[in-house]
Amino acid sequence: MKQAIRQSFFILALSAVLGTASYLARPQVVPSGASEHEIELAAAQELEGVLWVDARMDADYEAAHLEGASLLNEENWELGFASLLERWVPGNPIVVYCSSQSCLRSHHVAARLREDLGMEEIYSLQGGWEALREAGLVEGGER
Repeated sequence: MKQAIRQSFFILALSAVLGTASYLARPQVVPSGASEHEIELAAAQELEGVLWVDARMDADYEAAHLEGASLLNEENWELGFASLLERWVPGNPIVVYCSSQSCLRSHHVAARLREDLGMEEIYSLQGGWEALREAGLVEGGER
């Protein structure tokens, strides 16, 4: 009986470790449910004074980006955050996008901005770059 309990705990622990390793290896998995901080493109376009933030990799931003968008991702946080602060008007909303609906980079950047700026009106764009491209707001850039 003790052997079976030990084996059960071992399997449970191994599952937790492998699940964590899997997430760290590929965090861009589709979130299980929509966040209260996600926004559809049509709603984002209606926001007044919105600042757009591109959370994709630097190379993707350089290849193509939404006109007027600031580059800010985890890899360039300090430089990107300083640049964003120069352009952002306190109290104005921020919409963060990344490459696709399944990309979580925008969620991570938006959450960190909400924490650092102490405001809630910071959203992750549903559909990301793909939604912007489908709406004809951007051209080029595969992601």
